[in-house]
Amino acid sequence: MVSGSVKRSCEAVHVGRDTVMKWVQNDTHEFRARYHEAQDDFREALQDMAVDRVKQQKPNDNPVLLITLLNAHWPEKYKRSGFTADNSAKEIMGEWKRWVKETRKDPKKDDGNDRDNALEEAERILAKKSKQSDGSTDEPAE
Repeated sequence: MVSGSVKRSCEAVHVGRDTVMKWVQNDTHEFRARYHEAQDDFREALQDMAVDRVKQQKPNDNPVLLITLLNAHWPEKYKRSGFTADNSAKEIMGEWKRWVKETRKDPKKDDGNDRDNALEEAERILAKKSKQSDGSTDEPAE
């Protein structure tokens, strides 16, 4: 029987949870290996269920619970790898907005140079960021 729960398994065989945890911790009668084997059996049963469900799935079926269980019981196979967001674009836009506020005297008036100046400043900011990511800290000459 594959239950996926220590509590339910303990209830089925009339053994206390604390007893099972001690057996795992002390490896009583090589119980630790059998405990891990039971965990493997459960996660493989989840995988079988997932494959069966995918084969039978309708467009409106929601697989969230199954995905969550697979993530919890087999994370090395089913959990998404971490993603570290790159905030470079956000930082560049922040620097550019500060530059616009500092250099533009009348925001309602466009004398035609704003576009060229903005492009030059954006290129300067990008060059500065590029040098920082390369490891050099030299500021471009202004």
